[in-house]
Amino acid sequence: MNSSQRIAVQRYAAAYDALSQTAEQAAARARQLTTVAQALAPVEDLLNAPEIALLQKKQAVQAALNEEPQIASFVQVLLEAKRYTLLPAIVQQVQTLADLRQGIMRARVFSAQELTADQQTHTEQALSSRYGKTVKASFRTDKTLLGGLKIWCGTELIDGSLQGQLVRLQEELTK
Repeated sequence: MNSSQRIAVQRYAAAYDALSQTAEQAAARARQLTTVAQALAPVEDLLNAPEIALLQKKQAVQAALNEEPQIASFVQVLLEAKRYTLLPAIVQQVQTLADLRQGIMRARVFSAQELTADQQTHTEQALSSRYGKTVKASFRTDKTLLGGLKIWCGTELIDGSLQGQLVRLQEELTK
């Protein structure tokens, strides 16, 4: 994604987020947009197809999202601006803005083996303590790791993997 697309994503997400008065409304609207984006995913190629007229695309979105008129209007604006391809990134940014309103930070935790529920809870608590926010983590296994954890929290990488420790040790020994 180039810089103009990133700026567009931020602006559309901010506009969508501004429709909510409270953190709870923002979270609910973010969930709705996520659901709609998932529902529209099977027809994404059609909505991006240049050979299909804009009016047909807008009518299809209106019919599909009859129960969600504000979201339908938002998607139609993206279609008109030829920015529909940005919808997945916009959904992610809207979720980030809703999380910020609620004091939530998202993390992705990678481990060599699946973590137990207690280990997952302990990891989230440790990250929450470190960042001073409620951290909600998604946990995945990465078979390329020999041991330890790699954690992406916001834009920060915490590399507690065995490979990371070995690299740091090698750097110290070669100084």
